[in-house]
Amino acid sequence: MPNFSPRHALLLLILAGCAEPPSPDPLLGAMENSADRFMRQGLYSQAIQTYQGAVRQQPEDAELYRKLAEAHDKNGNQEGAVVIYEKAIALRPDYAKARTELAFLYTRLDRYDDAFSQLHQAISVQPDYAWAHMILGLLHFREGRYPEALAAYRQALAAEPEYGEAWFNLGEVHLKQNDYTAAAQAYRRAIDADSTRARYRNGLGSSHYRRRDYAVAAAQFTRAVQLDSLFAQAHFNLGNALLRTGEKEEGRRRLAIYKELNDQENRIEGMKYTLLSQPDNAQVYHDLGVIYGQRGQYREAAIQYRQAIARDSTFAPAHHNLGNIYLRAGRLEEAVQRFHQALRADSTYALSHLALGNAHMMDKQYDHAIDRFRRGLRHAPDNARLRRNLTLALEIQAAARGGQ
Repeated sequence: MPNFSPRHALLLLILAGCAEPPSPDPLLGAMENSADRFMRQGLYSQAIQTYQGAVRQQPEDAELYRKLAEAHDKNGNQEGAVVIYEKAIALRPDYAKARTELAFLYTRLDRYDDAFSQLHQAISVQPDYAWAHMILGLLHFREGRYPEALAAYRQALAAEPEYGEAWFNLGEVHLKQNDYTAAAQAYRRAIDADSTRARYRNGLGSSHYRRRDYAVAAAQFTRAVQLDSLFAQAHFNLGNALLRTGEKEEGRRRLAIYKELNDQENRIEGMKYTLLSQPDNAQVYHDLGVIYGQRGQYREAAIQYRQAIARDSTFAPAHHNLGNIYLRAGRLEEAVQRFHQALRADSTYALSHLALGNAHMMDKQYDHAIDRFRRGLRHAPDNARLRRNLTLALEIQAAARGGQ
């Protein structure tokens, strides 16, 4: 038997009692940070792969599973996201955030009983979790249970008194109950919390409109469309308020804007609904990107084009349109790469020949530009822009040579 001295015994006791916890794995942290960055960029497939690598390294980390589930949800795999959220919750039953995100996902899958169950469990483990109360209020509101919705929103505000969205939703319930004074008070509290949100101004305008205070309502609706020019309902409300105040021409113009925006929003919702059952349909993602681009929502358009490319790497229009977004942002090198990728996918895609020719013109590489325009015209001989730009490039080239 070894003979330990008291000094040795004390040293062992100290070492045992003072053992430091293992330091965080820097590689794991780098993987998680990379995946988080992919999520912010809308590169959901890459985020999924990277989170999966992190999960393999740390299979007991509930937060990594939650992030992986969110990535699957964003990538159109809602059923897969449900399974992964359940894994996160199994690892950490008191994880209120994961339960609330899962509940919100259930609402989009029309699984309302499951959503209610998750929200009640989230609140039971974290009674002051304002977001869970908020989502619970929205579900009650959807079912027409206004007293229950009011109670849920008030619980959210008790936990987070400056929660603008909760104040707004409180106003929405009061508006449904025809309590316009209480609605206006709630909307004003929402605006105090965040004066940049168009929805809050629109809500306040609606409370005045219902009281037939059309001039004040019009002022609030005007502010709403100034804050968000794509807010269809605010244009509709403003148009009606202006008609009521005698500004017929401007009122009709606003209603026309509403119709166009509302049509776009309906198409967007229809495509999103299609993607629930066809999550790998590259054409639908591309078409979503086109609509977002028409609306000037270029970041969202880029995300949709990347989604299309992730499902079909040979989808030339998606590469081309993503290149146009890069070009608009001044990212010329990335734009050129996308135009080349479009042509690798489809060498006859005339618009990418046109785009590359324009890029060469910007670099004063007129020979290359002329070659690109001519290639494009071989595939689209009636394209007026290709013909016009070819003529211009030839004129500039001739002038440059004449001046030498």
